[in-house]
Amino acid sequence: MNRPPSSPPESFASLMKAMESLLERLRSVSKRQLQFVQDDDEASLERLLGHKLKLFDERERIARRLDPYRNIPEEERRWNSETEKKETEAARAHCEQLLAEILHLDEQSLQLKSEQMEAVKDQLRRINQGSRLHAAYSKQKKSSY
Repeated sequence: MNRPPSSPPESFASLMKAMESLLERLRSVSKRQLQFVQDDDEASLERLLGHKLKLFDERERIARRLDPYRNIPEEERRWNSETEKKETEAARAHCEQLLAEILHLDEQSLQLKSEQMEAVKDQLRRINQGSRLHAAYSKQKKSSY
């Protein structure tokens, strides 16, 4: 059997539940991130992104602990009960759904932030053009005296 040594069979189930819980927290953070981007609240966004990085680190730790189970075929996994098996499968499916939601929210945040940055660049261009026009006008006005 390909089961990881010294790992209890319920370990896969508990790790999947831990991943599900973590992804639920990440989804919540991604929703707040989008709200902060919409509100143009840079300070809150910066703090939230720091927290999000810690959650990503935690996700990586759980993923590494799940690695030994990735190559074990479903039919070779041992379960304490049929209920545990169904709950774990539900958690795994929910994890996939959560990942898709997180990705979508993050893409929305990125798109909105990009649009905001373009708007700022446009404003700076207009200000720069206005400054140059003002300088040229002032120079021309002085030379006509």
